[in-house]
Amino acid sequence: MIPAAVRAEQVRTLYRHSGAVLATNVVSSWVVAVLLWATVSSALLLAFIGTTGLLCAARFVLYRRYWRAAPDPTDSDRWGLRFTVGSALSGATWGAGAFVLFSRGGPMAELILPFVVGGMTAAAAGTTSAYLPAFLAFMLPSVTGLALGALDAGAAAHVGMSTLLLVYAVGLSFVASRNNRALVEAFRFRFENQALLEEVSRVRVHLEETNRSLEERVAERSTAFERQTDVLRDAQRLESIGRLAGGVAHDFNNLLLVVLANAEGALDDPRLAEGLRGPVGEIRDAAGRGAELVKQLLLVGRRQSMRPETLDLNQAVTRSQRLLVRLIGEHITLDVALHPTPLFVHVDPTQIEQVIINLAANARDAMPSGGTLRIETAASELDAAEHGAHAMLLVRDTGAGMDTQTRIHLFEPFFTTKEVGKGTGLGLATVYGVVEQSGGTIRVESTLDLGSSFFVYLPLVGPPVAEVRAAPASDAPPARAGTVLLVEDDPSVRVVTQRLLRRGGYDVLAAENATHALKLASEHAGPIHVLVSDVVMPGLSGPELDERLRATRPGLCTLFMSGYSRDVVMPVSDEAHGRAYVDKPFSQEQFMRRVAALMSRSTAADRSP
Repeated sequence: MIPAAVRAEQVRTLYRHSGAVLATNVVSSWVVAVLLWATVSSALLLAFIGTTGLLCAARFVLYRRYWRAAPDPTDSDRWGLRFTVGSALSGATWGAGAFVLFSRGGPMAELILPFVVGGMTAAAAGTTSAYLPAFLAFMLPSVTGLALGALDAGAAAHVGMSTLLLVYAVGLSFVASRNNRALVEAFRFRFENQALLEEVSRVRVHLEETNRSLEERVAERSTAFERQTDVLRDAQRLESIGRLAGGVAHDFNNLLLVVLANAEGALDDPRLAEGLRGPVGEIRDAAGRGAELVKQLLLVGRRQSMRPETLDLNQAVTRSQRLLVRLIGEHITLDVALHPTPLFVHVDPTQIEQVIINLAANARDAMPSGGTLRIETAASELDAAEHGAHAMLLVRDTGAGMDTQTRIHLFEPFFTTKEVGKGTGLGLATVYGVVEQSGGTIRVESTLDLGSSFFVYLPLVGPPVAEVRAAPASDAPPARAGTVLLVEDDPSVRVVTQRLLRRGGYDVLAAENATHALKLASEHAGPIHVLVSDVVMPGLSGPELDERLRATRPGLCTLFMSGYSRDVVMPVSDEAHGRAYVDKPFSQEQFMRRVAALMSRSTAADRSP
């Protein structure tokens, strides 16, 4: 039984995302209409656009009424039902439209409708899975209508597409269900913590009233206890976010890899019409942004691994400066003041630059009419509790500033004061996660109408030890021939990865699991140069399969790949012994470069006496 407060938060999350959902419906319907205008009756397309627009208008009215009514938690089921009915009508409209347009729009419809409907349902898994009936009400009729449209076309390829669409719907339902369970648990933890804090507050007041003579000591202990409670609450919230992100990262990364690989493959195909290159490019870019969003979620939840190295904080600011000039715009003056000597810190270079960019973007949004952004580095001695010498990064703006309530929630995941659709609420949460994982701390000073200052403190370390590195093997021309054993338990990922490898000129043996791979390897008389394997699979894992194969094929090189977060999967990248690793989703160029480097190593070993 879900508590009323948790149910109310589920429904509130639905309506919080309504603006983006409605805008996506309207824009997508117009995109479909414009692309199919030349091949489908204009009257039919106008009817489709009109129906979609009317439904979105009605749902917008419902959205406004909800926020104006500010309903009691006991009334949440009724508002959830209303939203679900709207989702069902919208899904039915898209399903009916896809069914009718699929057979009338020719090749263009067969290309664009699966992308649009599939993309909308994937987005719905993120925006409406907080209330599972609303997601299913949209997904089932829309995907079923498209699948029936493909089935009605009659060709074998269309029947296959219809089957894949239904499989996609089942998989997406599974992802949405897991997402829903994780969100419900996160909401439940939050309200349980609130009840705990209220109880702590009542006990504190009682103690103060009954023992006035010990007021000062009680106040000190209460303050310390509040800090511990805040730390516990933050840890539990981050753990909930981490479990949510880690749980869905693998499934989302596999889905994004399929979208990204197919989009890149379509763009590389000279037969793709020029009119489609823009939309397909947008699909590729959207998949890339989705991958970055998953990485942000993992970082906020402390599930993304860091690759720290010793670097000069001044140089990190300098590298970011050119990008910052374009980011903040000409109406804001950038003032940079660097410490006269290097400030060496041990951090992930990419992530510390992301911290600088996120803080600058936050400052830019606080100064819509212009102002001054100052970035400063300095050496700082913190109090004893902070363990002494630190490097300080200061990011100060002259913008709107923040009130006390905003500062309290500033670093909470998904908290934002921006309008719907203009921020994910992960920017400052990501900053906090990076700084904390780097052993540092962050402080904020802000006054309304006078601006805000963010102080980032990172422990100072000694200068880096110079390393002598050999020239990279990637400078040699990449190998374009050889045999690859591909092992991937996800059929969609296996198909697109096999297609990439064959397009690159390699012979490919494709297996669905480690047992199948061992069988193929034993039956293959020729050499196998590179093993490309998922890490987590039913039965034997990727590293275990690698050990088995190297026992009989000592020249084998291996490329591991995985969509899981790094705390779940920690394969050792051992370049010296021909083992490399790539995160899903990967780009075509990134993947092929890794394979080519390993292939060059393996084939060179074959040629050596």
